[in-house]
Amino acid sequence: MPGVQLRRLAVTALAVTPTPLVPIAPLPPGLVWVGQAPGVTGSTLHTATGPIRLRYSLNAMACGRDGLLTALATELDGRRLPDAPHLVRVTTAGAVTDLGPAPGRRDLATGYGAAMATAADGSTELLVTTGDRLRPLRLSPGPPAPLASHALPDLPYAGDWAIDPRTGELVTVVSMAGAARVVRLRWDAATGVGAVDTTPVPALPPSSAYGGVAVLADGSIAAVFNRNAGPGAGAGTGRAPMGGALYRITGTRASKLADLGPLTSSDAATCPVPSPPPQPPVVARAVPTTPPPATAAVATPAPGAVAVRTTPPAKPPVRSRGPSPSPGAPGPTPSKQPAFVPTTVALAASEARHRIGSRYIPVVGALMVAAVAVARLVRRSRR
Repeated sequence: MPGVQLRRLAVTALAVTPTPLVPIAPLPPGLVWVGQAPGVTGSTLHTATGPIRLRYSLNAMACGRDGLLTALATELDGRRLPDAPHLVRVTTAGAVTDLGPAPGRRDLATGYGAAMATAADGSTELLVTTGDRLRPLRLSPGPPAPLASHALPDLPYAGDWAIDPRTGELVTVVSMAGAARVVRLRWDAATGVGAVDTTPVPALPPSSAYGGVAVLADGSIAAVFNRNAGPGAGAGTGRAPMGGALYRITGTRASKLADLGPLTSSDAATCPVPSPPPQPPVVARAVPTTPPPATAAVATPAPGAVAVRTTPPAKPPVRSRGPSPSPGAPGPTPSKQPAFVPTTVALAASEARHRIGSRYIPVVGALMVAAVAVARLVRRSRR
């Protein structure tokens, strides 16, 4: 949208040194805007992927559900188009399709703001503002065609309009009573434009030179502020070129997203944000694991229990069997292999046998000697 008092300076501005626009990155999701700097032919399209220089000078731009931009073009390579304005379609990659003179072009010749709306019957309309009227242009179905216009409320100059998809209201930013305000109009295709609701935004410059307005996906408003010192500004002239700015408005608050170079016109729109491509499913890969070595379970004794060793005792040495003793000689006491018993019990039994043996072996031996002697006497007496 043209800045304040810039139409009279358009011819002169073409003679000054071109001033490039300052690139902005990153833009809020979905925001697309065009701007034209003093002395530069053609608009610059700003998208999420960066700025793109166009051969056409665009205004009254809006974006459809298909992500294509529709706008009015007045110049090509700096020369006014015959039967301007032309209706053009623009991709976000910068490809422009010229559809020829816009239907009802005489009424749209001063069009500067536009918004895209979907009517109750499903048709798509480009709502173009021209001075004090709102002029819908049906885009589909069928060939483009102008529809009945509606009067706008008595408002200061509004550089652009946008549709709030949540409420269907028309939204713009203007200066009223010495302050910048967000203006909302209740609009209906059958009844026209309804009541006006305004919200002051003290942090914004108090001017009506907001050439681009767009409602973002989160409900906040993006506004491009046009500002330019006009011809003759620059180094050595004593007049510094004043640059524009991009603002984000939330309620009564505003934050500056970027400082821009000098702007003679701008326009903005919101395009659908493409969904990220689906991510391939993550397949869990089986990782072979080596089981830990088996360990013997160690039983924990209950409190107060006496631990008993279960290791079998060492076997006693086996004595070799010698020749049989004579009938009169005492023979050794035959030993028997003890049955396996717990070590503690086995030790107690061994000690008891040792004590018994040490006490009674001599007595037994004496009795056996006496028995042998008695047996000999009996044999002799029988003879």
